[in-house]
Amino acid sequence: MTQQIRTTLLTGFYELVSQLKGSPEALLISSRINPHQVESLDGYLALDQVAELLNKTASQLNCADFGLRLAYSQGAAALGSLGAAVLQSLTLGEFLNTAIKQLGNAPYNLRVELTKKGKHTHLSFLCIDDLEAQLAEDAPPPQQQSREFLLGVSLVALQHLCGSNFQLESVHLKTERPVHNHYENFFGVPVHFGKETDAFILNSSSLLQPTEKCNPSLRPLLKTYIEELLQKGEASLVEQVQQLIYCLMPLKRCSLQEVANQLGMHKRTLQRRLRDRELVFEDLLDRIRRERAEYYLSGKQPPMSQISDMLGYREQSSFNRACYRWFATTPMRVRRQLMAQIVAREAAQELAEVE
Repeated sequence: MTQQIRTTLLTGFYELVSQLKGSPEALLISSRINPHQVESLDGYLALDQVAELLNKTASQLNCADFGLRLAYSQGAAALGSLGAAVLQSLTLGEFLNTAIKQLGNAPYNLRVELTKKGKHTHLSFLCIDDLEAQLAEDAPPPQQQSREFLLGVSLVALQHLCGSNFQLESVHLKTERPVHNHYENFFGVPVHFGKETDAFILNSSSLLQPTEKCNPSLRPLLKTYIEELLQKGEASLVEQVQQLIYCLMPLKRCSLQEVANQLGMHKRTLQRRLRDRELVFEDLLDRIRRERAEYYLSGKQPPMSQISDMLGYREQSSFNRACYRWFATTPMRVRRQLMAQIVAREAAQELAEVE
């Protein structure tokens, strides 16, 4: 079962290698990778090829921290094709659970685990262990660059997802000793070597940290997700419109005209095709906004201003008016009512279990 990663994760490879006075094309060809694919950042690459590339590059250019340097240049591209996980998740914990499931499926087949251990939660990266097991008979070179690259990419992704407040507690590495002296500068926390697995150690409370769906740096990610969604062509028109609403709301671009543009049709054509199904675009948008608002208001986070942004309102007052129309009360009172209902249900379930 071949493990793969998106070619977009080699964003910045050409620039970084050139800065280090190396030949990007020669390194790619020697690692069985088509340079044109990396130039266009198209499709997927086998993880063993990327591992070979990173190790050769680090060795030939005498750059022991190449994996971390390349990871640092990723930006929002580090989130790869996890647009669905970003859109579906309100908190860091929800994102991690959704992303882990997605990465475990084809074409990635990457093993990542989230384990709570008291006040701390370990985000463990086991995919390189799988890679080493597959290549064991061929006596591969050490996979340290791959380990550090995937850890670095993951950190950059989480920082873009959660903003400047995101913070690790520490980092665990399987390697017995450091191969350079840039670890703590990159991760910003203590790094411990000779551990059982490569892992990020987080305070468990950080899993409740809200994601930043409206972060401008995520717009290219959502754009890529929209393009992939439409290329599949498997969903019905209504499903495509609904998915586009989810994507475009946080960008404040959720209009009939914009959705029609994404679908490559005139807005009157889209209106007519929805009307043939007894649907109106504005009603679909309003229903999705109400469902999302109810979901967001069912917990203590996120704050009202962020909910307003995620639903695509340009003014907080517009969200307040919509909330009063939906629920006949203010957003704050809706939050209190929903949280009280959740507490009551949990108490009832506990009582039923006791009986």
